[in-house]
Parts: sequence; C-alpha cells; structure tokens
Amino acid sequence: MTNLPESNRPDRDLRQRVREMDWRIQRLEATQMPAKSIDEAFGQVYDELDELQDKSDAISSDIAVMKTDIARLEGKIDSLEGKTDIILQHITGLGN
Repeated sequence: MTNLPESNRPDRDLRQRVREMDWRIQRLEATQMPAKSIDEAFGQVYDELDELQDKSDAISSDIAVMKTDIARLEGKIDSLEGKTDIILQHITGLGN
C-alpha cells in the first residue's frame, strides 16, 4: 500500500509550482519592463501553466486507472470470499 505522504506529493508539487508562478506573475506586474520583455515573460509563465495542466491531467488519468483496478480487485475478493464460504460449508457440513 502506498504511503500517504507519497500519494500527496504530486498535489504538493503542483501547489508549490502554482505558488512560485503566482509570485513570478506578481513580480512581473510590479516591475516596469518593456512590452516585449513582459510578453516573453508571460509567454514563459503560460507555457509552464500548460505543462502543469498536462501533469494534472496525467495524475487524474492515473487516479481513474487506479480506481478501476481497485474495483476489479474488490470484485475478485468478493468472488474468493464466496468460494471460501462454499469450501467451509463443505468442510464443516454446516448450511446443508
């Protein structure tokens, strides 16, 4: 089973990157730069936002796959429990 701190790491990393970009945007807004420089800086920020969105989408996809796997495993566990009940009834003679 995964450790809880490791499972929260992608969320923490995303939040940290967003905070860093927010700080950079505030710094850009506070400085007086030529329009071309501001344009390039914001272009970089938007590229990084796109990258974060891609990572967020990938994490969401991974979570969906994990939920599907868990549901499938739960089904198999239920099946095994049913088979175990049948075997125990046969061995003990109870339920006949």
